[in-house]
Amino acid sequence: MNYKILLFKIFFFLLYTNSIIAFQGQQDFSNHEESYQYLTKKFYENEKDTVIAKKYAKKYLLKAKKEDNSINIIHGYYFMSLISESAISHKYSDTIISFTKNKNSSQYPIYSYRQKAVVYFNDGDFKNAFDYFLKVNEEAKKYDNIGLQYSSKKSIGILKGWMGENETALVNLRDCYPFFSKYKKDAPEQYLELLFALSESYNFNKILDSASVINSLGYKESLELERSDFQRYFILNEGINQFSKEKYTLAKDSLVKAIDLLKKTHDLANLGQAHYYLGKSYAAIGMLESAIEEHKLVDVIFQKSPQIIPESRKSYEILINHYKEINDTDNQLKYIERLLKVDSVLNSNYKYLIKNVIQNYDTPKLIAEKQQIINSLEKENRFSLFWMGSIIILCVISIVVLGSNYVKNKKYKKRFNELYSATNSDENSNKEDLIIAEKDTIGIDETLIKEILQRLEEFESKSEFLRRNITTNSLAKSFDTNSKYLSKVINRYKKKNFNTYINELRIEYVIDKLKTDRKFKKYSIRAIANEIGFNSTEVFSKAFYKKNGIHPSYFIKQLEKHEQD
Repeated sequence: MNYKILLFKIFFFLLYTNSIIAFQGQQDFSNHEESYQYLTKKFYENEKDTVIAKKYAKKYLLKAKKEDNSINIIHGYYFMSLISESAISHKYSDTIISFTKNKNSSQYPIYSYRQKAVVYFNDGDFKNAFDYFLKVNEEAKKYDNIGLQYSSKKSIGILKGWMGENETALVNLRDCYPFFSKYKKDAPEQYLELLFALSESYNFNKILDSASVINSLGYKESLELERSDFQRYFILNEGINQFSKEKYTLAKDSLVKAIDLLKKTHDLANLGQAHYYLGKSYAAIGMLESAIEEHKLVDVIFQKSPQIIPESRKSYEILINHYKEINDTDNQLKYIERLLKVDSVLNSNYKYLIKNVIQNYDTPKLIAEKQQIINSLEKENRFSLFWMGSIIILCVISIVVLGSNYVKNKKYKKRFNELYSATNSDENSNKEDLIIAEKDTIGIDETLIKEILQRLEEFESKSEFLRRNITTNSLAKSFDTNSKYLSKVINRYKKKNFNTYINELRIEYVIDKLKTDRKFKKYSIRAIANEIGFNSTEVFSKAFYKKNGIHPSYFIKQLEKHEQD
């Protein structure tokens, strides 16, 4: 497994393994090798060898089921979630969550939330990973679990950095430093991982001297804490940092050393990154042939493993330009195709973070350039008509998709501007709806209609529509009337059915809240939906889109851009 991904799993156990295995509610403390205590101990001793670990986890779970011990059955499921493949791990975690989410336990479902975050991260689903780490952090605060609070805070900081939120990421990671430093002897790997992330964050924020200080500290601490395998990563980070300082010879020396150490591992993603920066360093000191060879090695590594750190994709841009300049169309085409493949992997594994990848060769340009080369080679009978037709169809599809996206984005931008410019006075412009006609046609006494309308006005002014699970029956009961009358009045005077009436009140409320409350904009879509009374993110998004023609996520992003402008 690539070590940088491993470092960024952020997940591990709490600061102390004992703080996890101490949750045994009904342990058998005998010396018998089939006791819960013994099986737990053997599981964690062999966790890296999943075959052996699974044997102890299954024994644990079977023992718990035979004894009908519900607490230890849950522990057994948790062990299985730690060593299973992604889909199965999620199933175990979801089972635990469904059984424990209303139990007010300091142990579950918090550990299962964390495990789901780890699995999502490892699968490249960073959006869900981020949301679940937030859940872990919230639950840890409830039960004053300081270790897990900082562990999840570190994870959130690293993910923020990957999303381009470099300043807030650095704040998060710096806040974590005193805690992990205090317990570095008890949890050396977590401490060194924090230093690794912190040095990268300083580099991302262009605080390069501080990055060098952290790299030096990390290198020294790796020795003192007997984790010398971490040194290769601080050497790599310092090489990258020296490149950022434009000290290219020093960068080259560090990167060559890092590559020698990384070759002994299976960490291909970081090895690819090291070759990318070594190629850039060679180019900066005029060793252009050596630079090209290093960038070609990035591609060799990618062919072995489809894991790539986003910035390493620039090696392909350099190779494409190089072969274009020397008129080598075969290699130019080869690396265009490879870059398209790299981008498909990045869009799949880094889909939540891909906005931060600087694509000087965006897909339409690559396809057009590829087509031009193929057309040229076609004249020399080097490609079949079938291949040409396929490429042309691909280009047409790309143009159609791009055109459709352009029209859609233009429409969305217009809807956003309308919503942003709208005022609350617009929402109250139809007061005549509250005026009751002299000859009512809905079969309800005029006095009762006025009373229901007055109660609805109070209901709206007090924002009582934010309550969850409001129904016509429950609202009618609070109005001392019946649901049939209430529905008729809403249909006649609000010009909509009950569900639409409630949903649109909530949407109008959330638009105003997002425009005026900076803190509220930082909430996840799930949190916003819960805050205003929706039962799910999907229902909220559909209601928002139905009323406004854009999704809430788009509206929030445009708000942020508007504020930056």
